[in-house]
Amino acid sequence: MTKMHKGKRYLRSGLSVLLGAGATLGGSFLISRIREKQDVEIRLGRLEQMLEQVGEGKEAPGPAPKKAAPRKKK
Repeated sequence: MTKMHKGKRYLRSGLSVLLGAGATLGGSFLISRIREKQDVEIRLGRLEQMLEQVGEGKEAPGPAPKKAAPRKKK
């Protein structure tokens, strides 16, 4: 009987670890999907805003022009 009880205890411990690992992986997957959806919504919002500006005849704001680095004197 003691071998059976030890086996059940090990089985219960193993299942607990697997359940915890599954919950962690599942939670991180859900969080990543939510973040991805928010990123897509933000990008679509920016595209819509740019299209509205182009439709109104305004130029869409682009990245700021880079300034030339000052040259060092020798």
